[in-house]
Amino acid sequence: MPMNQFLFDHQLAAMKVDRSGSLRERSLAIELLEARAKRVADWRFENGLSNMGWPGEVVSPVSKGR
Repeated sequence: MPMNQFLFDHQLAAMKVDRSGSLRERSLAIELLEARAKRVADWRFENGLSNMGWPGEVVSPVSKGR
């Protein structure tokens, strides 16, 4: 599956969690979302990428109210 399709499906799964009509639907949507998130994390790890931010991105420290 192409990465763009995978990320599109992941976003749809996230939206489905928010819009689920029943507890059962929400539980299934959460399971799908968690499985996709794990696949992304595993892929990043296998490719030597951080699990935070974009590859090569310099992340600034969080501002403390300034």
